Amino acid sequence: MRGGSRANLTRFTSDRLPLSVILATVEPWPDLANCLEALAPQVAAVGGEIIIGDGHGSALDASRAAESPVLSCVRVPGASVFELRARAVERARGEIIALTEDHCLVGRDWCRQIIQVFSTERDVMGVTGPVLNGSTDRLIDCANFLHTFASCVPPVNRAQRERCPPPANVAFRRSAIGPGPIRAGRIELEISPRLFREGLFHVHDGITVTHVQSHGFWLTLRAHFDNGRSTTGLHRVPLTRRQLPWSLLSGALRSMSAEARRTPVVRSSIPLMFLLSCCHAAGEVAGIVAGPGSSPTRLR
Repeated sequence: MRGGSRANLTRFTSDRLPLSVILATVEPWPDLANCLEALAPQVAAVGGEIIIGDGHGSALDASRAAESPVLSCVRVPGASVFELRARAVERARGEIIALTEDHCLVGRDWCRQIIQVFSTERDVMGVTGPVLNGSTDRLIDCANFLHTFASCVPPVNRAQRERCPPPANVAFRRSAIGPGPIRAGRIELEISPRLFREGLFHVHDGITVTHVQSHGFWLTLRAHFDNGRSTTGLHRVPLTRRQLPWSLLSGALRSMSAEARRTPVVRSSIPLMFLLSCCHAAGEVAGIVAGPGSSPTRLR
């Protein structure tokens, strides 16, 4: 498995690859096993690489790493997923930098379709696609998914400008990120929103991932507080009406297509989505007033 410090970055970035896929995790092996089972063969097929930002220290099984030519790891124990993504992207050799999450399962031909879209859509700087919910047994899990991924529920609302593509299913041209050290949160909170506002993202229905995550009731509430505090604390913004709970909820609902918004699961999830909006809003205010605190390190 490749290692090294930032002094070795030139060696890793001098020979370009078609694709680098970035995974950040703060969980031990085998948390990544299902994700890699779907992802690694696709990456190998296109001649790419997977770089794992490991905030736990034991995220990757040693035997799995030794037998796979596409896997490498950047270990920063105790780091947040924002920091881990930044450090992994600094190591990436790909002309395209794709992000997903350790609890996501990429769809069939995900890697090849990302490369194909960039080759045909010459003016776009980012690509994204639908995110599907893989945790549907409990209503709190459905509300959790919809609150975060409302804009990605198929059929995707291509006209919306409420929500930029999430790191669960997004890819960038290398030039969109640029050279040099990357500050934690810059990709998710600055680059992606800017490209989205400028209309430089392309949505492709075939580029899908399934999001599989269940925290339970109380930990889901805390996760949305931590998410809110991380978003405003890492990228300081002024206090506005956007931090009001009903603004967050209405923004999520407006970002969905009319077809998705009318489904029974969305209608039944709205009360819990509002509760999550209250938690998220409280976190955003805390981030504005007091900074991110330890919230980024608690996010999964």
